[in-house]
Amino acid sequence: ATAQTEEPTQAVGFDIFASSDADHSDVLKLGLTYDFAYTDLEHYQGIRLETFTFTAKGTRTTTKLRGYYDFAGTGDRWKWNGAIGTDGHSVLGNGSFYTDEAFRQEYFASRDLVETPLGVRHELYSTFVGAAYDVPLDDRNTITALAGVQKFDGDNWRLHLRGRYIYAVEPDWGLSLQLRTRYFQNSSPHEYDYFSPRWYFEAVPTIQLRRFYQRWQYTVAVGWGARRDADMNWRSAALAEASVVSPSFGQDWYMKAGFTYSDMPVSAGYAYSYEQATVSILKKF
Repeated sequence: ATAQTEEPTQAVGFDIFASSDADHSDVLKLGLTYDFAYTDLEHYQGIRLETFTFTAKGTRTTTKLRGYYDFAGTGDRWKWNGAIGTDGHSVLGNGSFYTDEAFRQEYFASRDLVETPLGVRHELYSTFVGAAYDVPLDDRNTITALAGVQKFDGDNWRLHLRGRYIYAVEPDWGLSLQLRTRYFQNSSPHEYDYFSPRWYFEAVPTIQLRRFYQRWQYTVAVGWGARRDADMNWRSAALAEASVVSPSFGQDWYMKAGFTYSDMPVSAGYAYSYEQATVSILKKF
């Protein structure tokens, strides 16, 4: 575990999350965090206020205010972080309990609003619990696996299975080749307007590069593969990811940002496009 070498101080942070899909469903989340006990990125307690704004074609814009208690800590072997809060209608949040060992284990849970027109209008929520493992085979080969169950408001239960094979082509460069696979199965297909065929499968060969420059971490990944579900035959699947994570800079400032593109459908309209961007800034004082 990472040892705490400083006395807790305080920190403030600001973050932005934005997503959009080809059905013109847009989400914007603006968050403001105050950590009243902050040591580092693995040890803190605080509160977070967030505005959630949802806009979809043909519907009114919906804005909700959310509040959370944020926390993170470490023990001798295990680490944890999470947030628990509410939007005034339901409990929301997420939590993760994990190790940073070579054989990495993670157990997690999350609960959030279903971000589709019917989900927002009728205040439908889903709860997702699961476990993930990283299994190193040798110095260059690693397998990761995730299994989870997601319960949607209504009758639908979704089984998630994900796997990833990673081959480190050039470890010193941070260059790897990956095969990313995903399968899920719904107990009540097409119950609402989120994408929910009886089953879905995708396999996406991906190349990833992770580099450090002056302690800043940069990651880029692109993939192209195939997908199929119970309602449609094989078709292409694509993804693109980019992120940057800073060390401490200036007077204890931290920053991270990311962008994700996928052409997996997220709504019942089978529109193949989803983009997501996040930026967060933290200032310790």
